[in-house]
Amino acid sequence: MNNMSCKKRLFSGSVGFLRSLFVMTALAAVMLAGVVVYDSAPHIPMLFGAVLAGTMALISGYTWEEVEAGMVKGMSSSLSSLTILLLIGILTGTWILDGVVPAMVYYGLDLISPALFLPSAMFLCALLSMLVGSWGTIGTIGLAMAGLAQIMGIPMPIAAGAIVSGSYVGDKISPLSDTANLTSAITEVDIFENVKYKIALPLVSLGAAAVIFFIIGQQYHGGGEVYSQIEQLQQVLAEHFAVTPFSFFPLVLLVVLMLLRVPAIPSLVASILAAALQWMFHGEADMGTLLDICMDGYVSSTGVELLDTLLTAGGFNSMLYSVSMILCAMMFSGIMEHTGQMEALMRPVVEHVKSFGGLIAATVGSCILVNVCLPEEFISISIPGALFLDAYDRRGIPRKELAYTASAAGTTTSSLIPWNTCGVFITGVLGISPFAYAPYAFYNLILPVLTILAAVSRRKGLPHESEKGL
Repeated sequence: MNNMSCKKRLFSGSVGFLRSLFVMTALAAVMLAGVVVYDSAPHIPMLFGAVLAGTMALISGYTWEEVEAGMVKGMSSSLSSLTILLLIGILTGTWILDGVVPAMVYYGLDLISPALFLPSAMFLCALLSMLVGSWGTIGTIGLAMAGLAQIMGIPMPIAAGAIVSGSYVGDKISPLSDTANLTSAITEVDIFENVKYKIALPLVSLGAAAVIFFIIGQQYHGGGEVYSQIEQLQQVLAEHFAVTPFSFFPLVLLVVLMLLRVPAIPSLVASILAAALQWMFHGEADMGTLLDICMDGYVSSTGVELLDTLLTAGGFNSMLYSVSMILCAMMFSGIMEHTGQMEALMRPVVEHVKSFGGLIAATVGSCILVNVCLPEEFISISIPGALFLDAYDRRGIPRKELAYTASAAGTTTSSLIPWNTCGVFITGVLGISPFAYAPYAFYNLILPVLTILAAVSRRKGLPHESEKGL
C-alpha cells in the first residue's frame, strides 16, 4: 500500500465518525421504511447498506480490491453458520418424517397443561440449550413447543417469546456454548471462569421471566373442549406417525454427541442419518421420498388443518430465504469491519466513558448497536470485545467483567433484531417475526438491563489498580 493511499485514510476522528454514522443512519432509515412501513423483506435494504458502505470506503481512499476483500471475508466467516442452518432444515424434515417431532407433540400434550405451558416451555428449552445451543434448541424442541402452543390456544408471539427466552440461556452459562467460547477466546478468560462469573444474573433473569410467564399463562386454562381436541389430535398423530419412546433416538443421539463435545455439523449429520435409517427400519424404504423431504421438507396430510400446518416444515429449500439474508448481512458487515467504519463509530464511545457503570453500559450498548448494524451474533461479541479490551485493562477492571458483559448483551439481543442472522433464523423456523415476539422474550430483555443496573449500583466510579480482584 503506497503512502498516498494511507494519507487518504488519515481523516480526523470526527470525520471518520460522521461518515460511519451517516452509513448507519441511512441503513436504519431504509431498513425501517422497507421492513416496517412497506412490510418487505430486509434483503434489498441490507444490500443497499452494503453498497453505501462500499461507496463510503472508496471515497475514504480504500481500493475496490480492499472493499471486495472485506465483503468476501464477511461472507466466508458465516459459512459454518450457514451450513448449520441448512442442516437444521434437513433435520427438521427428517425428524417429522421419522416421528421425532410428532412424538414431542404427542407426549408433550400429556405432560404440559395450558396454564403452565409458558414457563414449562422456557425451562425445557433452557435445559436443551445447555447442550445444543440456541439454534439447535429452536430448530428441534422449539418447533414442537410452537405446535403445542397452537393446540392449546396460546398466541404464537407469547409462545415464541418463551421459546426464545429459554433457548438463549445456554449461550450465556454453558461451557459447551460456541458464543461463550468465542468470548473467552477474545478476552483470554478461562471458559469456566467466564460462565461462572456473575451466573446469578442470568439465573435471576430466567427466574423473573418464569414468574412473568406463569402470570400470563393463568389466563389459558384449556377446558373440556381443549382437552377433547387434544385427545383427537393425539389419536391422529398415532395413526400417521410412528409415535413411541424409540422415536426420540435421533434427539438422544444429538444430545449425547454434543455432550461428548462432537462439533455441531457432524452431530447434526449423525442425527439426520439416524432419523432416516429409523424411518426405513419402520418399513419405509423409498429413497426418492426421503430425498424429496430433505430438499423440500415434509408435507403433512393428516386431514387436520392444525397438525398439517405444524408438520409441514423443514427441508433444504426452507432455509434459503434465511441463507440469502445472512449473506447480504455479512456482506455489509465485512465491508464495515474491514474498512474500519465500525471502529470509527465506536471508538469515541470507548474513549469518553468516565465511570464503571458507564463502561458496562457502553459495552452493552455497543453490542446491541453491532447486532443492529452488523447483524451477526458472533460479530456483536468480537468487535466490542476487541475494542473495549484496552479500556478495561487500563482501568484495572478484570477481563472476565468484559467477557460476561459482551456475552450477556451480544447473545441475548441478537434474536430481537428482525434482520440479524438469529432473528432471520427464528423467523424461518417458527414462522414469526421478532417484531411480534420480542416484547415477550423476557429473559433476553431483562438480562442486559439487569447487567447495567448491577454495575451502576456496584460502583460509582472506576476501580483502581488495587481493585483488580473486583
